[in-house]
Amino acid sequence: MIKGRVFFLFVVGAFLVFMTSPLGAAGGNSRAQRDQARNKRAKLAKELDVLKASDAQLERAIAALNSQVSAQSAQAQAARQAADAADAERAGIQQKLNETKARIAEITGALVDRAVNSFIHPNGGSVSVTKSDDLAANARKDALLAQVAATDQDLIDQLATAEEDLQVLEVQASAAAAVAAERRIETQNRLNDLKAARAEKVRLDKQIEQRKGEVLAEIDAAAKAEAQLSAILSKASRQGVSSDMGAGQGGCIWPTRGSVTSEFGSRWGRLHAGIDVAAPSGTPIKASKSGTVIFAGTMDGYGNAVIIDHGGGLTTLYGHQSRIASSDGEKVSQGDTIGYVGNTGRSTGPHLHFETRYSGSPRNPRSCLP
Repeated sequence: MIKGRVFFLFVVGAFLVFMTSPLGAAGGNSRAQRDQARNKRAKLAKELDVLKASDAQLERAIAALNSQVSAQSAQAQAARQAADAADAERAGIQQKLNETKARIAEITGALVDRAVNSFIHPNGGSVSVTKSDDLAANARKDALLAQVAATDQDLIDQLATAEEDLQVLEVQASAAAAVAAERRIETQNRLNDLKAARAEKVRLDKQIEQRKGEVLAEIDAAAKAEAQLSAILSKASRQGVSSDMGAGQGGCIWPTRGSVTSEFGSRWGRLHAGIDVAAPSGTPIKASKSGTVIFAGTMDGYGNAVIIDHGGGLTTLYGHQSRIASSDGEKVSQGDTIGYVGNTGRSTGPHLHFETRYSGSPRNPRSCLP
């Protein structure tokens, strides 16, 4: 009996350990660390300010949310499969439980029949069996009695074994039901996470699409001002404003403090002719290099803008200013305040649009900046 109980506890314990083990435990700490890192990236993507973010940040945010959606989808599928497996396990145990209960009922019935027969025939004799209308049950009972006709102890032993099996199966059935319920809750949680991740990606996609439209409108507006800008630069060249400094020699400083949100180059099929530096309205704008102001006023697309000729064909442009602090013909030194960051003209928000041009053609300002 002691051995039976030890085996019983071992079986139940092993079953509970197996059934309640966490999903994906084989992945160990490495999987948990990957999940944590991915969740952190997705969280940062959700908190991203689309108006202030750089193109690279937006690309990383979309990639992070795509990764999150993919991972949440896989986890939801795994949770669903685990829940289905738990349900199947629970159903299988329940079937065994029902079969064991039926077996106990048959053995008990057989014992009752033998007791009645012994009472009616105390000195032995033929075994009579109470028949029912269920032909299959009668056949099983006859077969059982034939197998254990040797001694009543055989039936008693079988009953004790069946009752022990019943105890094990009842514990297993209870544990399986609990695990199945837990897995179903886990599945719903994973589905909720997936729904939230998809909604967040849709939200960011819409914001990026809106920003794309605004940025392209800003670039197109600046392009329309190209004729006006070319006229200003040509006039300055004819008047001999430029000195003999060689183009492309660098020596510029950053005109304001802030975060670069848009680099020079192609953006959604358009040329972005400068660098955008996001900063609060009213942030001072400095002359990137010493030179002469050849334009200080309002320009289509650029809003309030200042253009400085530095000689050698190099000019710098400072657009979207809230207020201009310099005037045409003024000589400025590197670092002098020439205006303040704003949101005038066609703009996606407070920022400085900074351009460098060599002989009238836009170049990447980073070739001049430190």
